Amino acid sequence: MLAEQEHDLVSCNGDSSEDLGFNFSEFNWDATPNSDESWPQSDDSWERQPTVSFADEYEARMAALDAEAENALNTAEKKSPDAPAPVVLIDTLDKMDKFLPVLSRLKDGVELAFDCEGTPEEDENGEPIPGGGFGRTGDISFLSMTVISIDITYVFDVWHLKRIVFDRQNDDGLSLKTILESHDRIQLWWDVRSDWDTLFHKFGIQIGKVRDVQLMELLSRSGRKSNIFGLHKVMKFEGQYTMSSCKLNTWLKEKASGGAYFERNGWRPLTTRPLTRTARNYIAGDTECIYGLHKRLQNRLEGWLEMTQGKTVKGLMDAIGKPSTLLATTDDLMEFIDEQSMIRAHYAISPGFDSRSREGKADAPAAFLRLTDLWEENQDRMSKRQEEYQNLSQI
Repeated sequence: MLAEQEHDLVSCNGDSSEDLGFNFSEFNWDATPNSDESWPQSDDSWERQPTVSFADEYEARMAALDAEAENALNTAEKKSPDAPAPVVLIDTLDKMDKFLPVLSRLKDGVELAFDCEGTPEEDENGEPIPGGGFGRTGDISFLSMTVISIDITYVFDVWHLKRIVFDRQNDDGLSLKTILESHDRIQLWWDVRSDWDTLFHKFGIQIGKVRDVQLMELLSRSGRKSNIFGLHKVMKFEGQYTMSSCKLNTWLKEKASGGAYFERNGWRPLTTRPLTRTARNYIAGDTECIYGLHKRLQNRLEGWLEMTQGKTVKGLMDAIGKPSTLLATTDDLMEFIDEQSMIRAHYAISPGFDSRSREGKADAPAAFLRLTDLWEENQDRMSKRQEEYQNLSQI
């Protein structure tokens, strides 16, 4: 998700420079003093993430899972809660070939989180770059993929490797293209629109089983659901439930300093090699946090159901397009989210979608406005039920 999209979502929702600590011009990010001003220079290692060996790291983690020790991977005995997850940069054919066997060992269910970065629209002289930007008329500089079961993030240099990233197959005939198009497992995204606009039109990739976590946040939010929020804003409030305070502060700082750094340099560091430390940490950050946020929002949806149903509160099943005399379940809500995610992704590849336009980008989908109407029609009863729910949670 290019920060241009983040800007649309955050700024349209009333975030101010006071909220993010940054004076907005084109993009919304906290400005953190950063000595990394000259962006061609860089070292050869990831500063924040530990260096990993493809085979050793993957086999070790899969062996742990096979030994039913998955939970131990996230305990203090094996890994500090403040320790960063491994990140692997795939920027050569040799690294790509070493990565490909991973695709044959993916789990079903919620297994993958994805994110794309776009390309600069202008050169250092302010002249438009043909084919620059994001969306169907732009390009992708990096694709990030977090494999949730082994907690490793792979960052693919699409700008350098081009279509090889998506088309190269392993011995089982699997490629990133087939994984992205698959409906065997759920892909987590934060705002699928510009990413899939680019993947479909630039690389011919069909939409797989996507779940837009941004829509989960919208549905789980109490009160009005007329606007969507950016990931940075959501993590400021929800991140404390998904990671340690130290790790959250690092994440927020890197997103803020990275956004400010890219803005100062017109997003050109995305297509300049070698990458700087600031650029690398920024690119790797989003998919690492999405799964924890996904779990947090699922828990919030369960609580939301408690406040929106009962004999005096009617219409939830009708509002999510599933007429029934039964009370809605969390599975019903997730099915609704998945349906709306697919609708959103397919709209993004339609002729009527313009990824460069900001008009209506921060508006909630119409289906979520029906839920807002339901909330307002039963506001008194729901507020009372929310108070009862909070009192019970404190017992």
